[in-house]
Amino acid sequence: MRWIDEKFKKDPTHYVLQTLMAFVAIAVVIVALGALTNGAMVAALGASAFIVFAAPHTSVARPRHLIGGHVISMAVGLLCSLVFRFGWLSLTDLSAGLVGAAAVALSLFGMVLTDSEHPPAAGNALAFAISSFDAGHILFTLGAVLCFAIIRHLLRGWLRDLI
Repeated sequence: MRWIDEKFKKDPTHYVLQTLMAFVAIAVVIVALGALTNGAMVAALGASAFIVFAAPHTSVARPRHLIGGHVISMAVGLLCSLVFRFGWLSLTDLSAGLVGAAAVALSLFGMVLTDSEHPPAAGNALAFAISSFDAGHILFTLGAVLCFAIIRHLLRGWLRDLI
């Protein structure tokens, strides 16, 4: 049984530096979003940061998937939230669960239909479907995802897949 990845032994620098980059990216997200939103949005962005910094050369880390997945998921979540915003349903555990599940399923469908699969983005579909939000949440989430994509692009020759 091996406890430490053999790739780490060969090149610990990338592991340490890419982990520190992920720390900074997520710290900024948590500090900025902490006062604005719930944990589901932070979790979705945290999982996206993991992919960008631990597996930057995988298909789900590409801008089409990273940005497209989050845009689709937010749009689906916003559409699903209309049932609460217009009072068609009251927010109960059952209604939130069903609407949240529908948002995740529909975002999955939208992402696979458009070949922009980014699994962490489904968390935003759930968050936007059942949580209070405003334009600031949407803009910040898009800004964070765009920053992740830009960082990945600028460092594409240096970043390594760690998984």
